Amino acid sequence: MKYSLEYTSSITAADVISTADLKLFLRVDHSEEDTLIEALRLAAIQYIENYCNLKLGSVSAVMYMDKFPVSWEIPTAPVTAVTSITYNTSAVDVVTLDTGNYFVDLKRKPARISVINVPSVYDYVYGGVQIYLTIGYEEANVPEAILHAIRLLVGHYYEQRQESISGTIITNIPSGIHSLLNPYRVISDR
Repeated sequence: MKYSLEYTSSITAADVISTADLKLFLRVDHSEEDTLIEALRLAAIQYIENYCNLKLGSVSAVMYMDKFPVSWEIPTAPVTAVTSITYNTSAVDVVTLDTGNYFVDLKRKPARISVINVPSVYDYVYGGVQIYLTIGYEEANVPEAILHAIRLLVGHYYEQRQESISGTIITNIPSGIHSLLNPYRVISDR
């Protein structure tokens, strides 16, 4: 299944974990490096989101597909709501799929949607199916293990401002970070 996912809102990284929290962890008691620490926080959040295939902070998104499959997975997590599903019946006409014609499993990761009676989508338009979603951990409910992984990554980036080399092996990410993150990874069956 081919799809694209567009985030239509964003969060502030400080809402996930504050600069003060990171400075306390790093034992930095001055403000000269706040901008650096904030940039490292953003890099750590992006790394974790990409590694785990999830979003930190609740955001709105639209998933686009060309046609309706009978069943499909939402390729990121956690999905907290499917607000609507629309599809093109012509180049300009868009119809909302009746909520009684599909069902959603949000408890599963990745979440999935199944359509009962698959409608016809206009053939000559890309992204003819649009799924409107709310995705991500609420900023106040990000799991502590993920927050600690952010702290560790920021600490690693802060201390290793260039690629670190151990013998002849290049080490980029400390292995304990993946142990913290693996339970939250979203891996699709498809």
